[in-house]
This record gives sequence, C-alpha cells and structure tokens, in this order.
Amino acid sequence: MRQILPAARRRRIVLAGDSTVAPYVATAYPMSGWGAHLGAALTARCAVLGEGTAADGAVATALHVIDLAKNGATTESHRAEGLWSAVLDATATGDLVLLQFGHNDQKHEHLAAWEGYTENLARMIAEVRALGAHPVLCTPVARRHYEGGKLLRTHGEHPTAVLALSETFDVPMLDLQSRTRALITTLGEEPSRELFTQLPAGSSDLYPEGIEDNTHFSIDGAIAVAEIVAELLAPLLQRLSAAGAGGAPGAERSMAGRR
Repeated sequence: MRQILPAARRRRIVLAGDSTVAPYVATAYPMSGWGAHLGAALTARCAVLGEGTAADGAVATALHVIDLAKNGATTESHRAEGLWSAVLDATATGDLVLLQFGHNDQKHEHLAAWEGYTENLARMIAEVRALGAHPVLCTPVARRHYEGGKLLRTHGEHPTAVLALSETFDVPMLDLQSRTRALITTLGEEPSRELFTQLPAGSSDLYPEGIEDNTHFSIDGAIAVAEIVAELLAPLLQRLSAAGAGGAPGAERSMAGRR
C-alpha cells in the first residue's frame, strides 16, 4: 500500500519537562501528566479562534503534541539523558517548545533558582531559537500541600526565576503556578483531591495499598491543567499564524506575555 504523507508539515508543540507534564505507562493509571491531553484541548481552542481550521472553517486540523517530558527530570538531567537532544531533533522551524521544570531542580543545590536552573533554561531558549522555533516558558504547576487550611507555596524562588527569564529574553511565559493554585483553592482543600492521584487501599489493583499523592495529577486533574495550558497557548498560536506561515525566529516575542 502506498504511504500517504501530508502535503506539508504543520506546526507542532514539543514538550520538555518533568513528571507533571510527562506521558505515563498504563500501569500508572490514573496518574497522568498534562502533556498527554494537550493536543485535544489545544486543537479545540484553536478551532474556536480560527487557527488550524479547514478552508471552510468547519473542521479543525489536529495540532500534534510531542511529549518528551520525563519523571524526575531536571533542566540538567533532561540534557544528560539525551532527552533534550531528542527535543531539538523533533523541532522544526515554526514549532513551539514548552519548557516546564522546577519540581526536581529545587532538590539540588547547584540547580538553585538563580544559578543552574536559570543558566540551563537560558541555554535551552537559545538552542530552540537557533532552530527557528519558539520557546515558551512555564512556571511549575502547584502541588496540593495544605497546612492549617492554607495552600502552601512549595517551589521557592523557581517560579520567580522563570518570570525573570521571560522578561530578560522576551520569551512568552505561561504562569501555570498561579493558574493551578487558583484551580486548587477554588475547589477547596478536600474537593481538590480529585485533581491528584489519591486512592484508598483496596480500590485499585494497580495500587493495592492505596496512594495519596499531592504532586502527580489524576486523569481528571491532568485534563483540567491541559485546558489551562491550551487557553493560554492558543492566542500565541493565533498571533504566530497571523505573523506568517512559518513564524520567523523571535516572532513569538512580546506576543503571549504573562498570563
């Protein structure tokens, strides 16, 4: 059978990050990273905005997401393990590369917010732009850690460092820290458990002893976060499309801004 290839490669979204973004094997169910659900959410958002639709505006063309995030990844280990090389290999002119790290960097002194973490992200930004693609920074998503009825901030200075990088290099930033904190607090301390992988003992053959995880999302939580990412990212895609079919290097600058 003759293989049918698309007439032209469409813009893709490439993800680099940690376990909150990463794809999961079936045996981890219901644990999920938001990257697994971004394609559907983003395609739907862009269809509403008129980006990625057919000529008659009736049918949305799927936006493809390449998820190269990994459990436990830092800005350093992602490169050392060859995943960053894979990100660059998967990226072409006009693509978007989303960077969401911090959960694991903060565990290492040399990857402190204003030291290795910032240096590594700055290098990633430069390498993505060298390919004619568009880097997009993301602050780390919030953990569900409550104390005395108050949701704690557990990422130290790392979200602030992402904001500073965004301003220094004029890179779009998606403030997922603020948006996921708002999602958790709006739901409330107990109802927000549904966003995370929490199962009582005996309720799942995959977690016979149960699990109470306040970092890693459930399927429903991952979908909710993917919808937030899509909401913030779709306008940037629309603006890049308006700026030109390929989107020249640096064309993303000052377009998405701080959401």
